[in-house]
Amino acid sequence: MRIGASTLLYLEEDIVTAVNGIAGHGLQTIELFCELPQLYPGTVSTEELSRLRTLSTRFGLSYSLHTPCYDLNPASSNPGVRAQTIVQYEQTLELAELLGSRDVVVHCGHKSDLKIRSADALAYSQETLHQVGEKARSLGVRLLVENTGYGTLGFLTRPEDLLEVVAACPADTGLLLDTGHAVLQGFNPTLCARTWLPRLAQIHAHDNLGHRDDHLALGRGVTDWTALLALLSQEQWSGVFMIEVYDADDPVMALQESLAVVNGCGRGWAVGR
Repeated sequence: MRIGASTLLYLEEDIVTAVNGIAGHGLQTIELFCELPQLYPGTVSTEELSRLRTLSTRFGLSYSLHTPCYDLNPASSNPGVRAQTIVQYEQTLELAELLGSRDVVVHCGHKSDLKIRSADALAYSQETLHQVGEKARSLGVRLLVENTGYGTLGFLTRPEDLLEVVAACPADTGLLLDTGHAVLQGFNPTLCARTWLPRLAQIHAHDNLGHRDDHLALGRGVTDWTALLALLSQEQWSGVFMIEVYDADDPVMALQESLAVVNGCGRGWAVGR
């Protein structure tokens, strides 16, 4: 298992500052969140690409990309929203190719209307991600589909439903377990990980209290990290454990607390690529 961190940690900063901050902790696996300044797909300058490549070389970094997610929804009943989602997802794939990144994280989506049936939202998600998946295949980039949608707008009623979503995607499409979303969906994150093996490629690790998607540091919420990490060790999981926390007041402390929880399990996890 490799440990990395998402630039969500520095959501208020530009992307170069965010990457520098994470690399300063000795982490070499970094998720570039495409909502940060200077990184929105279709607007990234050649200078910014050059800076990111230089940082990758200097620190030996491996990047994955997370598509924009605000105002986008691959499971929307509105075809215009789905079309815009495809545009943004495909532009992120093109950006990943330019950066030499293998993986791009996409959301599975949520119901856009309370009247929409879960089966229909799942079908919309499949349709959208099938098209995006074909673009990914042509670029040699792998999609990682994340469990999203919870509460009255969620359409995943059990962990197995995410397997149905990716059934329409290329065979190499991976699954991404977002621990915070799983809790809000009423799922046990450890059970999700067990269900999604061996397609589980990455984990977004963050905590919450079971009410909101807070992205708290590990150990500040209700997630049983000992159980999840024990399963990953038992299965000799080789994916990326991506710490995806956010603390506007003290991002450094949030990352340090999270790393301490992982390291406290004493299983020799690899910090790096």
